[in-house]
Amino acid sequence: MKKIITALCLACSLTFISCENWLDVEPKSEIKWDAFFETEQGFKDALLGCYATLSEKSVYGGEMTCLFLDVLAQQYYAPQPSSTAYTTAFTYTYRSSQVTNIVDNIWGKMYNVIANLNSIIEAEEVHGNVMNPTVRSLIKAEAYSLRAYLYLDLVRLFTWGNLAERTDRQAKLEGLAIPFAKVYDKTIVPQETLGNVLKYIHEDLETAIDLFLNYDPDSKLGSRPDDYVEIPKEDVFFDADIRPYRMNLRAALATRMRLNMWEGNYEQAYKDTRILQEDYTLAWITQDDLPEAVKNQDLTFSKEMLFGLEAFERFEKITDPCFRRYVADGRNSNGQFMGLPEDRADEIFEKNKGLAEPDWRYIYWWKEKADKVYALNKFYEVDGMLHANNVPLLKSPEICYAEAECLLRMGGSINRVKAIEALNLVRNNRGLFAQPLPTTLSYDEVWEELIKEWRKEFVGDGQLFFFYKRIGSESIPYTTVVCNDEVYVLPLPEAEVDFGGRTDLVDRE
Repeated sequence: MKKIITALCLACSLTFISCENWLDVEPKSEIKWDAFFETEQGFKDALLGCYATLSEKSVYGGEMTCLFLDVLAQQYYAPQPSSTAYTTAFTYTYRSSQVTNIVDNIWGKMYNVIANLNSIIEAEEVHGNVMNPTVRSLIKAEAYSLRAYLYLDLVRLFTWGNLAERTDRQAKLEGLAIPFAKVYDKTIVPQETLGNVLKYIHEDLETAIDLFLNYDPDSKLGSRPDDYVEIPKEDVFFDADIRPYRMNLRAALATRMRLNMWEGNYEQAYKDTRILQEDYTLAWITQDDLPEAVKNQDLTFSKEMLFGLEAFERFEKITDPCFRRYVADGRNSNGQFMGLPEDRADEIFEKNKGLAEPDWRYIYWWKEKADKVYALNKFYEVDGMLHANNVPLLKSPEICYAEAECLLRMGGSINRVKAIEALNLVRNNRGLFAQPLPTTLSYDEVWEELIKEWRKEFVGDGQLFFFYKRIGSESIPYTTVVCNDEVYVLPLPEAEVDFGGRTDLVDRE
């Protein structure tokens, strides 16, 4: 399996060495744009190039998952004295050069990938007939759904949160947000209103989901269009083991669920949680996936991924420099180290209630190194490891947590009990099957358990900060900073404001 994915990524990297300028968004009037999409393989390589860029450290390979976003969520602690590159991020000092460099790279890389997705979408309209009709539809579905995924994360980073409950919701929806480019062009695209951006994301997802339902091998629709043809067996591009590493039907449905949660459309989000569980069963890690031999352990629980990426050299570039207590000699302290103090770990995993020791997240993700500080072990690697380089971006527990939250928000005693059952489903698959939550918990108690689960589950995934922002939490544990729009809405890159004519959403002067 890993050999297949590695081969695909290698093919992608070799292809993109020869078309580096195309990745820099050259005008499509140049001949290389037409030449690149003359074959089906050209479309596949272009799509793989987008995923390869997103897996870099400056995007989802690091900053958007286990580094910057999780620092903002206070998932780690930097022992003092510390020279960590995230010192000012811990205090939400967004105008520091440390933070602006990270944010500028995130913005630039994501919009660069969006530009290339726009190129694929436009090329499909012009040159799509070079592809097998089923492949053509799936490539188009991936491009639209990945574009939607990226724009939603840009919304979650750079625009307003707590849309369900904020009193100025309508004004925020009608105000400027981020640029939304639909075409492959170097022309500066103006900022759209937040309402329009959200509408466009919905449109992209509906386009993608409709195509996936008709052409995806996993579709349970029950019928196929007249032009549907079986994908040749020798075409491994859509093999089942590879699909979680690219956008797919389940991932598009989960992204629509996440979008509806962000907007406060809980009944619609709930429908997707049920589709994902009733029509497309969720996968779960088992104790057999966590054997004694480290090289055979699936530490990121990648079996549960609906969508994720592979970030090669992640251990060397991120885990070793950021999450190891000592440098290579094993004696001198690592000034870049970020860990989890023992008292925090005990509080998060409820050690006083006997819930820490059986919890696989506590057992496998955190290892005590020294000075009562735990080191993150989730991305640890050894030679010959079977499950390495995985970057989960959408996974099974989020579906259950969304279901529980929707049920709570819809109200009623029956829904409250169902919400508890949804939380217990995750706990049962985390080693806590002997300690289920009682169905007698009150509404407030269930909500509290939901928050606890988010804190336990999403370390290294970059999702906890977005959760706090979405629910409008006025505080984040382990920081005294008041969490308002100045914390939750990241500033646009200065170049976008100074030279691109953009308007920053929050005045921080």
